[in-house]
Amino acid sequence: MSTDLSLPDALIIGYFALLGAVLGSFLNVCILRWGVEPKQSVMYPPSRCPSCGHAIRWYENIPVVSWLVLRARCSGCGVRISALYPAIEVTTALLWAGSVALLGLGVPAVKLAVAATLLLGIAVSDARAFIIPHELSLGGTAIALAFAAWPESGGVPDAIRGALFGAGLVLLVGEITELVLGQEAMGGGDCALMGMIGAFFGWESVWPVVALGAFISILLHVAAALRRSAPAVEGTGGAPSPGLRWGKLIQLLAGGLVLMGLVGVAARAGVMGSLLRTAFSGVVGAGAAYYVSFLLPRRMPIGPLTQVWGLIGAAIGIAIGTAHWVGLLAALAVGGGALAWASRSTVAASPESTDELSAHGYLPFGVGLSIAAVLLAFTGGFDRVRDIFAELAPGLGL
Repeated sequence: MSTDLSLPDALIIGYFALLGAVLGSFLNVCILRWGVEPKQSVMYPPSRCPSCGHAIRWYENIPVVSWLVLRARCSGCGVRISALYPAIEVTTALLWAGSVALLGLGVPAVKLAVAATLLLGIAVSDARAFIIPHELSLGGTAIALAFAAWPESGGVPDAIRGALFGAGLVLLVGEITELVLGQEAMGGGDCALMGMIGAFFGWESVWPVVALGAFISILLHVAAALRRSAPAVEGTGGAPSPGLRWGKLIQLLAGGLVLMGLVGVAARAGVMGSLLRTAFSGVVGAGAAYYVSFLLPRRMPIGPLTQVWGLIGAAIGIAIGTAHWVGLLAALAVGGGALAWASRSTVAASPESTDELSAHGYLPFGVGLSIAAVLLAFTGGFDRVRDIFAELAPGLGL
């Protein structure tokens, strides 16, 4: 859209800004009631002051305006109202207005605005309490699939492929890291988040979001650590000793170097395309295993299988995707090796409280992933990644 906006264009953008502010007000409710344990309904009871229980009247719930008129204080008890509420409302308004200004009036703009709103809610929830509500991530994946059914979109199969690839990649990274370090590394919320991102923006979006999101998360973690120094929490048994941690990290880095060496050998042997297709099938299989896990009984016996559920799914995906005896052997090697590794490894559970998680240095990875996805979506980064992949695919034999 041109920077010289006509009056109708300005009115449309203004309308979507107001709509975004209203949705931001509801997003505040979702964050506060879904981003806690136990979760609460976002429909009942009506909004109330958490300090005195004063029922918030409709004219006290006008986005931003009511906060300013009330001078950021409850009209019932005078307790200060957090600036987070109007900040989320303003941010959501900007996301909706920016989507229309960038893409024009149409389904793609609404899709981008909805995705950005969900990512904002996930980022704030994860930053507040290390919780990524499935109501936002899995619900967002369902919304992305609905958008994919629209004629102008990429199609439902592409969205499903993106959801499986996004969830599967994070699940595999988390399981391998946990087996090496002996400590839970990623939660299921990160898998669901990347599944939602893949469903909205395609499987090609997963790689740049994970890379940029990890960088942003580390920067945020360092900035938070410089502002405050949290004492170590005793008695949790969750953090390995410094010597053990460095030793395991060295093992993890060594494994990465070996993997890079194997990729180089495959490139020189001219089988890079086959290797990448096999890897893609494995990641998609792991993603399928992640979503299937929601259909299983909640109380499953803890054992090697539950620790490498994604790797077992990857093995099945490799076997199905390759449909060749070589792929079957690779699947047996991955599945058997994963079970053998898990049977000899002990993975310590992560702390449960927010304070303990902060003290142990856990990263709110969902914050970085969400910020990265929004930045790439609004700057055209996803389009450039797809173009680059389309250029490289023929040379890789894909």
